[in-house]
Amino acid sequence: MSAPVAFAVIGAGFMGERWARVLGEHAGARVAVVADPDAARGAALAERCGARHVADAAEGASAPGVDAVVVCTPEHLHLDASLATLRAGRPLAVEKPLAHTAEQAEEIAAHAERAAVPVLAAHVLRFEPRYAAVKAAIARGEIGRVLAVRQERIGVAADRARLSARTTAALYYASHELDLARWYAGPLEAVHGAGDPAELLSGTLRFAGGAHGTIQVGWCLPDRTPGFGLAGVTVIGEHGVLRVTQGDSGLLAVGADGQLDADTAWAPELHGRLGGALAREADHFVAVAAGEQEPLCTAADGAAAVRASLALEASAGTGSTIQITTPPRRETGSPEETGVS
Repeated sequence: MSAPVAFAVIGAGFMGERWARVLGEHAGARVAVVADPDAARGAALAERCGARHVADAAEGASAPGVDAVVVCTPEHLHLDASLATLRAGRPLAVEKPLAHTAEQAEEIAAHAERAAVPVLAAHVLRFEPRYAAVKAAIARGEIGRVLAVRQERIGVAADRARLSARTTAALYYASHELDLARWYAGPLEAVHGAGDPAELLSGTLRFAGGAHGTIQVGWCLPDRTPGFGLAGVTVIGEHGVLRVTQGDSGLLAVGADGQLDADTAWAPELHGRLGGALAREADHFVAVAAGEQEPLCTAADGAAAVRASLALEASAGTGSTIQITTPPRRETGSPEETGVS
């Protein structure tokens, strides 16, 4: 049996804790380094994982004995940690969105291409069985050519209170949906947005292959909304339709104060281990890091989702349709600068 893949987890917050745990529970992986500037938080997670703690993200990404890196920092800190990983020539997973700006996302994608290092843009919905089943049905031709995609992801007001200081509804929610839209219907050509980017956005989509669509994202619903929000996707084809209603989990959990947070899809604990879509995503990235698979969602895919999400937000602000183009890849430095020969 080959040695487990040694990972560095950059960021010891909510997603960093989950990634560290799911990798630590994986038979083919171990967490070697946890990087976080909060000494108490980082050291506590490292101790639980049997790993070493460092404060600096770049140090963690390039630490001796690390085979691959997962970046789970806040979005505006993704760039530096990602570039440090790519310069070290190590496979990289970056929690969605890939970056906080389109320029930073493109920089990560360009460096990945130049360095020939695999990057997984960690869009977890691609690993949730219902959303993956939609893609599989489309690929098998079961509904014919995709004609339209309809999407919604509207969270509760508590999400806005918790997250709006660091990100936007478009980056946080539309990056999920617009990645799926591209996965199902192909490259996006244009978006037209409306509404208040701070609370609720609606938009129309036009795809290069001729399909069209609608999207609605925000974080304005009452906190007691069942399912903690509304989310789902409908794909209409020439010969059929596919529909995911995310909140329909088949489980009702209610306590004395109302609905309970009972996860059955994303990272549920089952008999002492994390499962769900995150476990499948981690399993895939372990295989990517071992050279056994190619990333299901690449850095270029992640950059495209960021670009489309920010275009939706900008269009709502101006009232104008925004054409979406894929910028040409540019050289990002010599082999010495990228750290790859």
